[in-house]
Amino acid sequence: MGDPTGNTNDRPPHEVCVSDFYIGKYDVTNKQFRKFRPEHNSGEFEGMSVNDDEQPVVNVSWNDAVAFTAWLSQKSGRNYRLPTEAEWEYAARAGSTATYFWGNNPDDACKYANVADLTAKKRWKKWTVFNCDDKFLVTSPVGSFLPNNYGLYDMLGNVWQWVEDVYNTDAYIKLPKYNPVYEGSGKYRVMRGGGWSNGPLGVRVSHRVPLTPDFGHHALGFRIAITK
Repeated sequence: MGDPTGNTNDRPPHEVCVSDFYIGKYDVTNKQFRKFRPEHNSGEFEGMSVNDDEQPVVNVSWNDAVAFTAWLSQKSGRNYRLPTEAEWEYAARAGSTATYFWGNNPDDACKYANVADLTAKKRWKKWTVFNCDDKFLVTSPVGSFLPNNYGLYDMLGNVWQWVEDVYNTDAYIKLPKYNPVYEGSGKYRVMRGGGWSNGPLGVRVSHRVPLTPDFGHHALGFRIAITK
């Protein structure tokens, strides 16, 4: 985990080990989330819908995501949950030690991820973007891009993803090597992965961002996990 050249809270790079687990092949979609909360509307961004059935659900808080996993667990009899930060990064990297799961070249992003691109730059001129074109201005249907080496889609880009951990700046120093998860005190939770409106610094496998658990926005969703 981590990146020696990343933000302060991405450091230090360190080895972790996680027990076997399953993680969603895709982000949870609007259609799936509405089975739990039929009235949910992910809304729009500047007149463009992010609410279609196969787009990832957005405008959901960490509390909403945890409530969904609790509902699904009750319905299925299995203990669904959000992935931990360590599980998420293991799944996102898919064996890579590079900045992005596809390598270190940001210009390859549009094969693998829905990101802030050249099309977005024409509309939002102040944005910092990748030097490629992914053909989408807002969220894309899940699975629209190439998967990583573990067969997982949209681990970077499209929408940020909530994870289980409480945010802590020094988590990488404090936590154990095996199955690390920060569950101490703190008012923030963690989102990972970057979204459709982020450029190269935001869409990285090591990038971690704190948010209050009641917050949601147009590029933030989640995927689910379960212990094997």
